[in-house]
Amino acid sequence: MSREKSAEEDQARYIEKMGQKLGELFYATSIELSRAHWRWEQYRILFGEGQRQIDLLNEAAPIFFGIVHDVLFEDTLLAIARLVERPKPSGKRVLTVKRFPPLLADPNLKEQVCTLIGKAKTSAQFAIDWRNRRLAHRDLDLSLSRSLEPLPPATREKVEESLSALRAVLDCIEIENCDGHVLYDISSVPGGAKSLVRVIKGGLLRQRDRRARWERG
Repeated sequence: MSREKSAEEDQARYIEKMGQKLGELFYATSIELSRAHWRWEQYRILFGEGQRQIDLLNEAAPIFFGIVHDVLFEDTLLAIARLVERPKPSGKRVLTVKRFPPLLADPNLKEQVCTLIGKAKTSAQFAIDWRNRRLAHRDLDLSLSRSLEPLPPATREKVEESLSALRAVLDCIEIENCDGHVLYDISSVPGGAKSLVRVIKGGLLRQRDRRARWERG
C-alpha cells in the first residue's frame, strides 16, 4: 500500500508542477526509463564485474546465466527502442519521448527537448535495428545468413550512451519544471543481483569444502 501511495504522490506532484497531460506523460515515461535502468543495473552487476565473476556464474549454472545474460541485454535494447518510437506506429498510440514537444509551451524548452530527442534517437539506432530484425521480428535473410547487411554491434557502451541520452531528455523537462531530477542511474538495492551473487559465492564455497572433505575421506 505504501508503494502505491508513494507512486500516486509522485504522479500528483508532476501533474501539479507540469499540468495534467504533461505531468501524466512525464510520470509514465519516467517509470519506464527507471525500469530499463533497473534491469540494466542487474545485467551490469552480473556480467560487467570482470572475468572472475563470469567464471563464478559459469561454475554455478552456465546454461541458466547464459539465458539471463541474453534476456536482460535484449530487454534493455527493446526498452530503448520503445522510448524513441514514433507516437503512433501502425496507427496505435504508444509511450515515447517524442510525445513531449507538443505539450511544451515554452519555445526555448521545446527546442532544447527536440534537440535532445534527436540525439537519443541517433544513439538508439542500433537498438531499433536489433528490435526490427532480431528481437521483435526475425528477419528471414538474416536468420538464413543471406543478408548483406549484418546487425550493427550492440555493445554495453552503446547501451550506456542511449540510456544517458534518454535521461537527458527527461532531466531537461524536470529541471525546468521541478527544479530537480530523478536519479535513474542508481546503485543496486537489496534483493537484486548483488544478493544473488553473495548467495552463489557462499554456496560454491560450501560445495568445494564438502568435496575437499570427501576426497580426504
